[in-house]
Amino acid sequence: MKGAFVVKKQWSLIGILVLVLVIVLFSWMNGQSVTVNFGFAQVTMPLVVILVVSVLVGVVIAVLFSMTTILQQRSEIKQLNHKLQANQKMKRTVKTTPKDATKKQN
Repeated sequence: MKGAFVVKKQWSLIGILVLVLVIVLFSWMNGQSVTVNFGFAQVTMPLVVILVVSVLVGVVIAVLFSMTTILQQRSEIKQLNHKLQANQKMKRTVKTTPKDATKKQN
């Protein structure tokens, strides 16, 4: 099991290195400056900076949207765990109740 974990980490490292290499090549190929007009301001900067900032803003928005789902799921898991504990407690109580006591109640 430990060996599989090491191999997984190695593949993760290789994937990260390939991603960094792609980003460096992409940056090098898109180094020209462009002008962006925001309506109230005009900015001239390298194209790669604009692309990276756009991707980061997209990632932040995606994380914010996914956090609401994650928080809802955590709340639901907590509620289900409480129900499970109550059901397990009831099951233990039913198992420990003598059969004669249940017959007298009926």
